[in-house]
Amino acid sequence: MGNIYDEIFANTWEPVLNLGDILKIPLVIILVGVLLYSFMLLLKVRILVDTINSEGNFKMKALVSFNLFITIFATILGTMIILLG
Repeated sequence: MGNIYDEIFANTWEPVLNLGDILKIPLVIILVGVLLYSFMLLLKVRILVDTINSEGNFKMKALVSFNLFITIFATILGTMIILLG
């Protein structure tokens, strides 16, 4: 009877260091940094387009806006994959 209690109350906990869990936080920070860079690019191009009159202004605005939307989608998808993986 004493052996059962020793097995039940034995300390079998061993800490496990998982490298994948440690790397999730920097990867999410990098993705947020890419998103912020894309947003800053949008602001920079809008200021440039408002300052300089050119024929390609609409194309530049459209391309940068498209880049921002793709970056937002990729960042959200990447963050979900990283956190759920």
